[in-house]
Amino acid sequence: MPQATTTGYAGVVSPLINYGLGQITGSLSPWRYMYLVGGAMTVIWAFVVLFFLPSDPIRAKGFTNRERYIAVARMQENNSGVRNIHWKRSQVAESLLDIRFWLHFFIALTLSVANGAYSTFTPIVVKGFGYNALTSLLLTIPSGFVTGCIELGAAYAAYKFKNRRCIIMLCCQIQTVCSALFQWQLSRTSKGGLLFAVYILGSFGGTYCVLLGVVMANSAGYTKRTLNAAGVFIGYCVGNLIGPL
Repeated sequence: MPQATTTGYAGVVSPLINYGLGQITGSLSPWRYMYLVGGAMTVIWAFVVLFFLPSDPIRAKGFTNRERYIAVARMQENNSGVRNIHWKRSQVAESLLDIRFWLHFFIALTLSVANGAYSTFTPIVVKGFGYNALTSLLLTIPSGFVTGCIELGAAYAAYKFKNRRCIIMLCCQIQTVCSALFQWQLSRTSKGGLLFAVYILGSFGGTYCVLLGVVMANSAGYTKRTLNAAGVFIGYCVGNLIGPL
């Protein structure tokens, strides 16, 4: 779950970078520089991951043969499967006919509708409270910090309290719903309350973190786990397409 929690904390750093890039007076619009820098960082990091992140314990560097054996034995013990090149059609059919696969898919889709709007329009919403564009970027920094803490807290709670994952996901979603209600009903002059509502809007990120754990914990077999993870990610992408619209 660490990769999911960092999406929130990234919101602390990215506004600072974009604020600096927004000061550029070049031949391109400031937002183009933001996308060029962000895209370049993503591509560079992809190569780092490609060369240094092992795909499974067998291919991990720095382990002795005994340590590799222990790591694989742990995966066999909980029937989670070890990486292989065989695409098992029986597991595909089992996944697509499993109601949990579709529940996970639609959870990811519906919560990502909020993420599409949150990721795209938060600075614009804050600007609507009466701030200029660059100041609005800086005022989104607490939002990233709060979201990261909620994501980390939800993941820790799921680890600490057994069989409570769905309740934890529900609690995160309630905060997002409350945020939307506050932004809708509060007076436009209540800037403190409106900013607080913006800062807790990303609570759905905690739901997504826990959902990833739910999918992995309830999927046995490499093909099935891969398909379930893909289903959640497709739901995430579709929700993010719907949200900005």
